[in-house]
Amino acid sequence: MRKILITIWLFISASLSSTICADYINLTGAETAPNIAEIEILNNNLYISLEVSAADANAFWPGIPPTKSIYEIARLALAQKEIAIEVHSPEGKIEPTITSVRIAERKPRNSPFAGRIDPRTGLLRPNFPADKTILLADIEFPIKGLSNLEIRPPLDSDGAVLATIGFTSQHGHTSVSSFQYLSQIEKLKIDWGDPWNTRFENQAINRHNRYPLRSFLYVEPRQVRHEILLRPRDLLQWTDQPFDAWKPLTAKRRKELRVTTEKFLQKKNPTSINQTLVEPISTETIFLKANDTGFTTIGEHERIEIGSLLIGYREKYHVKELPQSVTIDWNLFTESIKSVPTLIQDPAGPFPTHVMPDFPDIQWRNYLYDYRAPNSDPIPIENTIAAIPMAVLFSFCFAVFFILTLRSKKVETKNKHPILFYGIVIICAVPIYYTLPSELRIPLPGTINKQEIKEITETILDRLSAAYEEPQSEKLNDQLANLVSSEKFDFTVANLSQVYQPLTNSGNKGSIRSIRDLEIEHADQMILNGNKTFRIIGKWHSMIEDYSWGHMEQLPRETRASIEITQSDKYWKISAFTPLSIR
Repeated sequence: MRKILITIWLFISASLSSTICADYINLTGAETAPNIAEIEILNNNLYISLEVSAADANAFWPGIPPTKSIYEIARLALAQKEIAIEVHSPEGKIEPTITSVRIAERKPRNSPFAGRIDPRTGLLRPNFPADKTILLADIEFPIKGLSNLEIRPPLDSDGAVLATIGFTSQHGHTSVSSFQYLSQIEKLKIDWGDPWNTRFENQAINRHNRYPLRSFLYVEPRQVRHEILLRPRDLLQWTDQPFDAWKPLTAKRRKELRVTTEKFLQKKNPTSINQTLVEPISTETIFLKANDTGFTTIGEHERIEIGSLLIGYREKYHVKELPQSVTIDWNLFTESIKSVPTLIQDPAGPFPTHVMPDFPDIQWRNYLYDYRAPNSDPIPIENTIAAIPMAVLFSFCFAVFFILTLRSKKVETKNKHPILFYGIVIICAVPIYYTLPSELRIPLPGTINKQEIKEITETILDRLSAAYEEPQSEKLNDQLANLVSSEKFDFTVANLSQVYQPLTNSGNKGSIRSIRDLEIEHADQMILNGNKTFRIIGKWHSMIEDYSWGHMEQLPRETRASIEITQSDKYWKISAFTPLSIR
């Protein structure tokens, strides 16, 4: 029976791994194609913004004679009024109403493996095209009332594509596909009532995050977070309110959706930590939109229709240390939603699973046997010390005593019994010796070398990153007080927060990890308020990390700063911190 359950669990995990991903990376490489088509459905039209390499111009405008001048190609293409990329409906070819062709620069694009080794195949991936100047063609197709379309790239008589084309598409502000290759005729089904449901018949090219209702549990050293991702459509249906996908997200609707979300979801999913029912220390509702790699926040004044909107609801729970268990009772199901994907993330990594009415609990257990909590303890000052073995010191003192008490004629006349005298001295000295420590440690004055300054600075920077994992402001200040001197505390912490609480693409405050490659460019020793102080200029590398909404964001960073490290009581602390550059 146990083997059967394990087999079922592995099957579920494998099947869900394609739908839930801690960090989605598009590995098609289509964003590096020499020709790019950006397809957008807006109002009653389909727009194609087409970047064409001059070398492939003849594939899109077959009547153009060979020429090396891109300006001549643009003139001939505009005069031709025909283009080989076509849009068809069941009734036939749709003629474009507006076409413009001009010279432009390539758009800057991001690609994780452009010009690098493909991790799947071990082969070198193509780099971005060398030509930076392209032909930009803007094409508009009237598609009012049409729900089934075909996008046709330039094809030869055998049906093979004549040029390499990468494309991306969206309906309104909703992404339909991430970057893919347009290498054949692709069929598109449009849902005019809800852009979220617009999709290609070829499932391989649709966007990866097509499951709007999801749950994410993050178990961290000092907090537990439960995040719920849902669409306004689900929320409004649950609360018996009408849904219109094309209503704009105004300031009034933002407020209404926030109030409705928090009122409906508060206490909807009871959470137990270490088998005790707990209340969140804070809740938060933010608005997101899907993109190629995950989700990004929507600006306060950004225009978007609510059909393209995602609502993120977050509950935070404070814990002093990593708990032993977390359980969430999931109560969000409908007639059409019987299975909800979930992701559980702890320091060991992500675990995808799902909940359904028969198994509605999200459960986490602590199996981290070798886990070490982040250390933000104060750093004690270790002075240079001379250690003298007590046996050596005691023997020396005893020898001096004997030399000083050697009998002279004067001593001899007063001390008639020397053996008795020294016997008493030895008898008294033995118990005294055994009550003394094994060695005598004597602090010595001295200076600290550059290597020791570097080690102290690295330790402080590491422990600051551990302190900033505390989510509560009051408790964060308590953690920072171990490492920051009381003088100008608020000013110093404000400068530190610029480095240790960076904003990520998802609008959250990221964490700093893996501080490395510290380089001390300059160091001065001084006395400040009676304390030994080092003023240094240093540069180091670190990694910004953020785990939210099922997405892991990592961003390398180089920081250069001026730092004052002072002896405060018995500890090393930062008395001043000024960021000089962050990139």
